[in-house]
Amino acid sequence: MLNVIYGKDREKGRARFRLLRGEILKNCGEERTVIEGEITKEFLHGAAASQGLFSDKILFVFDCVFDKKTEQETLLEHANELRLSQNIFLVFEPELDKKIGDDIKATSAEVEEFALKKVDYRPDFNIFSLGDALGKRNKKELWVLYQEALTNGLSAEEISGTLFWAVKNIALMKSAKEGDDAGISPFVAKKSRDFAKNYTADEIQNLSRALVTSYHEAHRGGEPMDIAIERFILGL
Repeated sequence: MLNVIYGKDREKGRARFRLLRGEILKNCGEERTVIEGEITKEFLHGAAASQGLFSDKILFVFDCVFDKKTEQETLLEHANELRLSQNIFLVFEPELDKKIGDDIKATSAEVEEFALKKVDYRPDFNIFSLGDALGKRNKKELWVLYQEALTNGLSAEEISGTLFWAVKNIALMKSAKEGDDAGISPFVAKKSRDFAKNYTADEIQNLSRALVTSYHEAHRGGEPMDIAIERFILGL
């Protein structure tokens, strides 16, 4: 079974994702969260055919890991195979190309789009400013912005996702050759290339690892994500 949730309305899409994930887990005893970099044709083919150790079905969770067009095309290529699998594949990807979303839906997979309305309330707080402060390695600014984000009602999970997005882009540009935007927008690529100068390659890898670890620990009932983010900021 393949369930895809996408669209620019991240708040509503995320809420639906959480709800559906909880409902599926009631009838699926095993869960696997797929992380950045695992998306390949071989992985999806193997996941579709795999069998759980403790249950008949495995829930594979893809939380914002299909941001590149090539990865989205890989998902489309294997959509029917995933749909027919005994396992369950839950995808949350706000940046999924609409045409690809429509093509996946044409395979009879469960696809839900949460598009922003033309007239939409937008909070004064700009969540991407968190990524900019992290890129500049400005601990004080990032701490202040983190508190403002919480005050404006943003969840720790959304904040963590934004910080991870920033780190991922910085990592891409750290290793990219001059003039290579690595598949991201030129505006984001230019900023991320400048930010990459503020960190060593090892430091960038450590930042990424810390955010991924805190995400998984929070979902396992360990340290709450808001506390983990505080430690992450103070450790810059």
